[in-house]
This record gives sequence, C-alpha cells and structure tokens, in this order.
Amino acid sequence: MPARYRENAFITSMMNVVEPSSYKEANESNEWKIAMEQEYGSIIKNKTWELVELLRGKQVIGFKRLYKPKINAIGTIEKLKAGLVAKGYTQKEGIDYENTFTPVAKLNIIIMLIALSTKKRWMMHQLDVKFAVLNGELKEEVYLEQPEGFVQKGKEHLVCRLKKALYGLKQAPRSWYEKIDSFFLQASYNRSKNDPNLYSMKDEQGCVVLISLYVDDLIIIGDAIYLIDEIKYKMS
Repeated sequence: MPARYRENAFITSMMNVVEPSSYKEANESNEWKIAMEQEYGSIIKNKTWELVELLRGKQVIGFKRLYKPKINAIGTIEKLKAGLVAKGYTQKEGIDYENTFTPVAKLNIIIMLIALSTKKRWMMHQLDVKFAVLNGELKEEVYLEQPEGFVQKGKEHLVCRLKKALYGLKQAPRSWYEKIDSFFLQASYNRSKNDPNLYSMKDEQGCVVLISLYVDDLIIIGDAIYLIDEIKYKMS
C-alpha cells in the first residue's frame, strides 16, 4: 500500500477511536469494555495473582490502565488494548523488590549474527514473544488492589498477591529474563560468557543454532531448520 494511503487509513482509524482517560469513560464504550474484559481474562488465565488477606505491615500497590489502539501494517486499527499496569514507582526497595538489573543484547552481536547468517547463507528467524513480561515469576511478595470494575463480590476486602510479573513492576523485566534464561539452559543451550543475551547450541551432527535475546524479541540463526523449528516449538 502506498505511503499516502497508509497515512490516510491511519488518520481515518484514529478519528473513529477516542482513547479513554479513565475507567468510567472506558466503561461507557462497548468496544473498550470488551478490551478490558479480554485483558482481565488473559491475566486470570495466566494465573498472575491469587486473592488473599493483606498481611500486616505489607503495602498495596495501586494500578492504572493504559488505553491504546493497536495499529496494523496498513494503518488500520487491529485491536483495542486496555493494559493493566502496576504503579511500580510506589514500590520500596528491599521490601517489594530486590534486583532489577536486566542485561540487554549488544548491538554489535546482533549485527554479527546478521552478517554471519548472510555470509554462510544460514536461515534467520525473528520472534516476538507476546506478553513476555507476564511470564516472569516473582520471588518477592507483591500485593495489588483488585482492578476497578473487576472486584469480586463478597471478596472486596481481599487483595491480589502477584505470582507472576505485571507491567509496571520494577522487577518485571528481570523476572522475564530469568525465566527465558532458565528455559534456554534447560533446552541444552549455552549462554555466552561475553554476552548473557547470546545463546548457542551444536548437536551431534555439528549443526549450529545461535539465539540473541533483546528484551522480548529474539533473532535465531542456524544451518539446520529442524533445530530452529525445535526450539520454536519448545518455546510455544
């Protein structure tokens, strides 16, 4: 599609969507109401939290919603997203979180993988892990208030004890990295000593696969499609 048509389609899409500024405003729209229900449903399905009594001395973290339309490649609205985000800025170090450092892939390593794949004519695949952060498992005790509009009847006094990470938490990126790092190591991949985001594996036939992790994006290159398909299948 020519650029001017994509731009016109984008403008038309945005004219038909108003981003709510509050839950009350979003709840007046059937489209945004469905988006909120889908977001809540995915969180419950992922077993992100459990309802418990708040322990004495523990603080409850608030939340906010981010209402954004997702635009596809041709400039039209693909879906409406009503993300539930924890107010991580209220967390206290040593109480709600410990380590937050997360290694990031080095740009020269990514360039090297692309160059290597081109020179050796290896296959190269790119993956984007959906809701990557939500897969991270928390070690700390973190409590969140029940989302507005989804407070369970008869359990209004309970709070959400997070079992998995949520967007906005200071330790969320770290939790995700630890999860995916553990997965690769269990799948017999070796972590590079020079770049903790670079993983490699060579099978008995001498076939090689290299993976570079950049937050929730992965670049996979190798000389055997069956090895690439195998790791993609395991990840799914």
